[in-house]
Amino acid sequence: MLELFVQRLRDYAETQPNHHALADESITLTYSQLWERVQQLTATIRQAPYQRIALDMENSVNWVVYDLAIVLSERVCIPIPPFFTPQQRLDVLRDCGADVVISANGKMQPLSQTTSAELPTGTAKITYTSGSTGIPKGVCLSAANMLKTVFALAERIGHVNTKRHLVLMPLAVLLENVAGVYLSLWLGHEVVLTSPENLGITGSSSLDLSSFSVALKRYKAQSLILTPALLAAIVHNVENNQLDATDFKLFAVGGARLPEPLEQRAYALQLPLLQGYGLSEFGSVVTFNSPINPAPGTVGKPLAHAKVEIKENEVWVSGNCMLGYLNQPQTWYPEALPTGDLGQFDACGNLQLLGRKKNTIVTAYGRNVDPEWLEGLIALEPEISQVVVLGDEQLPLTALLVPHQDGMDAAKLIERINRDLPDYAKIHQFKLLSTPFTVANEQLTGTGRLRRDVIRAHYEPILFVNAMPHEVIL
Repeated sequence: MLELFVQRLRDYAETQPNHHALADESITLTYSQLWERVQQLTATIRQAPYQRIALDMENSVNWVVYDLAIVLSERVCIPIPPFFTPQQRLDVLRDCGADVVISANGKMQPLSQTTSAELPTGTAKITYTSGSTGIPKGVCLSAANMLKTVFALAERIGHVNTKRHLVLMPLAVLLENVAGVYLSLWLGHEVVLTSPENLGITGSSSLDLSSFSVALKRYKAQSLILTPALLAAIVHNVENNQLDATDFKLFAVGGARLPEPLEQRAYALQLPLLQGYGLSEFGSVVTFNSPINPAPGTVGKPLAHAKVEIKENEVWVSGNCMLGYLNQPQTWYPEALPTGDLGQFDACGNLQLLGRKKNTIVTAYGRNVDPEWLEGLIALEPEISQVVVLGDEQLPLTALLVPHQDGMDAAKLIERINRDLPDYAKIHQFKLLSTPFTVANEQLTGTGRLRRDVIRAHYEPILFVNAMPHEVIL
C-alpha cells in the first residue's frame, strides 16, 4: 500500500507539477517540489543511523515533509502533540525509545536511551493520546493501517468537489494527519497550514469567533475536519452573515458527540456536514456518512475496510486494528477491538452512538443518563463556554458551568434546558465556575475531551453543598 501512495505522489509530480500541494505562512510547495523534497529527505534519513524519529514541531509544511519522508524511509515516526505538558513530552520520549528528535528548526537532536521500548513488527507510526487519565499511551500503527483508511475515505467522499483543505487540528492528532493531510494528497488537493493563533484558537478550549471567521475566509477553506465546538462557531457565524455557507464543500465532524439541535441548524443552513466516527486504534476513521445520502443523527455506515458489530450494546471494530500498544506485547496484533462506545444500527445500517460506556450516569432511581447528551444541549447556549454534567446514585444530576462572562442568569438557563428534558434527565443543581477546564490544569485531554474523574475529584467539596439549585463562584 505504501508503494501505491508513493506512486500517486510521483504521478502528481508529473501530471500536475505546478499545482499547489502544501502551503503555510512562509512556504508553498507544488506537487513537483513536494516530491523532490520528500525524495531528498528520505535519502538523508535512510543514510542516518536512527530508527525511531520523534517529530516535535508545530503545524507547518516542514512537519508534513518530515512525516512523509520518515514513513517512506521505513523508519518509525513519533509525532509529539504540541498540547502535551513538558513532563508528558519527556515521558513520551522515554516511553517510545526515540533515537532522535526533530525540532521546529529542522535540526536533529540525538537522544541517549537507557531502555529499549518494545513495539510490534511493522510499526510506521506511534501516535500518542492522553486519553482520560492524562498518561500518554502509544498506539502503534503500520503504514497499511493508515493508508487503508485513506483509500476507504477516498472511496466514500473522493468525488466531492473540494480542492483545498485547511488544517485546524494539530497534525500530531491522527485524524488530521490521516484524514486531512494524507487523504488530500492522495486526491491531489492543496493542504493549507497555519498557526492556532492565526485561526483564533487558544489551547483546547478557547476560540475567538471573529478571528476564526476571518481565517476561514482568508485561507478560502473548502474542506475542514471539525469538532462539534468548531462547527458551532461556523454555524453561529453563518447565521450572523459573517460566513457564506456556499464557500464550503465538506465538513467532516467527529471527536465528540454532535448535539442534534446543532446538526439541525447546520443542515438548515445547507452546510456540507458529514458525521464520522473512529479511533486511533483503528487508523482514525471507522464509519462515515455518504455525501450523496447523509443520515442525520448517525455517524454513517462502516467504511470498506471496517467491520462493526454491536456486542452487549458496545461497538466493536475489526478489519484494520492497530498493531498494538507500545510496551504492551499482550495487546499486539488484535483481531477485534472493543471501543468503549455504546451504539446501535438504524434500519439502513447507519451507526448511531449512544454515549461512552464508562461515562453513563446511573441515577438514584436506576435510570441511565448519557452526560454528553445533556452537555451538548447546554453547550449550545451562547452564554456557556464549557460544561460538564456529573451525577450518580448519591449525587443528583449536577451541571458545572463555565460562562463566557460574568452576570449570566444560570438559573433561568437551566430552567429553560429542563423544559425539554424528560423527568429523569433534568438538571437538579448547578455550580458556576470562574476557572475553565484546560489541558494545563489537567481537566481536559489534549484533544479537548473532559477528564471527568479529575474534574469530579477537584470539585468534590462543593458538589454536595446543597441539593437545591445552587450557585458557587470559584
